[in-house]
Amino acid sequence: MLVESDPDTMNGRCVSSHTLQEQKMPATFLTSRHHQRVLCAVMCGLGMSVASADNQLQPTPDSISDERDAAEAVKTVELPAELKKLTRGCTSLNPQETVHLDRRHRRVFLRTMVSCRTCVLEMLCVPRGQREHETILSLEARAAEVHMALLGMGVKPGKPVVFFPEYKPPQGPPLQLTVHWVDGGGQQLKADARQWIRHSINRYFSFPLKQGPPGIELPHDELRHDPVNEQLIWYGPMSEKQREHLLTLWDDSDYKKGIETFFRMSQPRPMTATFVFAGSRWDTIEGTRRRVYAAEDGHLITVANFSAATIDVAESSSASDGGQLYEAWEERIPEEGTPVLLEIKSLKVEERTKEPPAPQEKPKNGE
Repeated sequence: MLVESDPDTMNGRCVSSHTLQEQKMPATFLTSRHHQRVLCAVMCGLGMSVASADNQLQPTPDSISDERDAAEAVKTVELPAELKKLTRGCTSLNPQETVHLDRRHRRVFLRTMVSCRTCVLEMLCVPRGQREHETILSLEARAAEVHMALLGMGVKPGKPVVFFPEYKPPQGPPLQLTVHWVDGGGQQLKADARQWIRHSINRYFSFPLKQGPPGIELPHDELRHDPVNEQLIWYGPMSEKQREHLLTLWDDSDYKKGIETFFRMSQPRPMTATFVFAGSRWDTIEGTRRRVYAAEDGHLITVANFSAATIDVAESSSASDGGQLYEAWEERIPEEGTPVLLEIKSLKVEERTKEPPAPQEKPKNGE
């Protein structure tokens, strides 16, 4: 059983390896002395507080076991040469070499792969083996390693979402997420990650109406009526042809408003919400001093609000509370198993556009 602890444990500072030992970092967070030194050196270079870059976390039976588990983990899909060029000059922050920090350009690269193209989404990216049926991308790394990479990029976490006693959206520095991949023809492509996410259209839509169109037997196509709750109901995307036909069935203004609403809401629309570095939280296992990073259970980058999220969306987004509901945009996503380099950068105020740029574009030379 877990007991919630202070979510600000890691806010904006690099902790020393003595502190890391006290906090019992999650498995493979610092699985080798080399990567401990790398992280400490990175943080020191950014002017963050650290006791000593030479301090080493002494291995315990648990950490030795964790190193063995990391070595035996499933190997990450090989990156195409075109994508490897993007990580040149970066510092790898974990043994699997899937979390890369580019200090010069203040950005982070995550070496991921496509896990699902047809999912109803709660996540964009998860640690491998966690909730992969609800995410587009998976990553062979710990969420805490990504948290530290973001600190190394020079951004400080905000606060996770709060649901009670009143809803408060997640806060934190806004982030730009870009996906890079190579298609089947060998062409290198990139896109705003939000272009792979759309408002859900493969679902039921409802509109308050006391009755359906008179003289029409329902269900008619995907049109239904719920007499108990007095709701007009439609399922899935509505075509222009279906819209025109349905509008001829009844001249009632409310009915026509409902059909127009169904048509508008069932058209593919990209996600426009901004990702923010919320920072997750630390939990303490009851009866012990062991602390775990809450995002490790699959809440690395989410599109539905979770208090455990490292990166969340700055809007009310939840499948259970009437907020936004998202699904993967299958037609825009490469085949499952495709290597994808996920780039994370700080988003400048002038770049915070509501509408994401074109779905995909060929990178400029040297980019």
